[in-house]
Amino acid sequence: MSRKKKEEEYPSILKERSPQEKGIFIVVFVIFVLYSVSLIYPFIWMFINSMKGATEFETGNPFAFPVEWRFYNYRRAFEMLNLDDGTTFYDMIFNSVWYTVLSSSLSVFTCTVTGYCLSKYDFKAKGIIYATAIFCMTIPIVGSMASYYKVIGELGLYDTPFYVVVTHLGGWGFNFLVMYGFFKNVSWFYAEAAFMDGGGHFLVFFKIMIPLAIGPIMTLFVVAFISNWNDYMTMILYLPSYLTLASGLYEFQAAKDYNAVDYPVYFAGLLISLIPAITLFACCSDIMMRNMNVGGIKA
Repeated sequence: MSRKKKEEEYPSILKERSPQEKGIFIVVFVIFVLYSVSLIYPFIWMFINSMKGATEFETGNPFAFPVEWRFYNYRRAFEMLNLDDGTTFYDMIFNSVWYTVLSSSLSVFTCTVTGYCLSKYDFKAKGIIYATAIFCMTIPIVGSMASYYKVIGELGLYDTPFYVVVTHLGGWGFNFLVMYGFFKNVSWFYAEAAFMDGGGHFLVFFKIMIPLAIGPIMTLFVVAFISNWNDYMTMILYLPSYLTLASGLYEFQAAKDYNAVDYPVYFAGLLISLIPAITLFACCSDIMMRNMNVGGIKA
């Protein structure tokens, strides 16, 4: 592509910045660099200290590099970070995986279904349902935990995996708004073409609409995955027999005295718990960051 054609298509990009714009750019760049360092440094500090021995960490300089790099602390994390009730580190990993995948998948899928139905089908109660969903999002839930806990117990969902299924089938909230807005901008001509070829509503939804919405669906799934992976209060309050890495490591540290915790090994366990969320985000970052445009005919 020639320079002239580039200038015609991207005039604002190739235009030389003014001194004021350069100054603002430098200030913003420095601010974001400092902000990034403030986020990354705690993990670097934790990684350095995870390589030390317990005595070196407690008596030495916590900001110094280790005398001996003890990579085997990560192996010891699988052996030592066990709870008194018999829950092992491997159990925490297994619970983290099934809880996070199940809760994230159900919440995103149900919101995709409700968003699609309300945006593409006309029926009498459509406006009432949409208004109710929006209104419920404005109601503060502070102070409702006691009644919610009572309801969970009365329904027999306490400390059972069914709690995860039932509580993530709502289909409303922020995810619903995102999917509703997305499907609202997708042309119904896609569905009409499928109907003319003999396709049904389920075929349209699963074979046409979901592939078109893979961008926002994956984005919402990654956000939900990270949130659920780091969730520790839910397991402690409602699923105490299925502690995840987040809740299990919290319980491990809370149950020990300060002097009884091998913090380098504990830091190693914390860093291990970060790997799945960081890996998923890195693999799906392109999908999350790029503009979610629908190809073909616009509504």
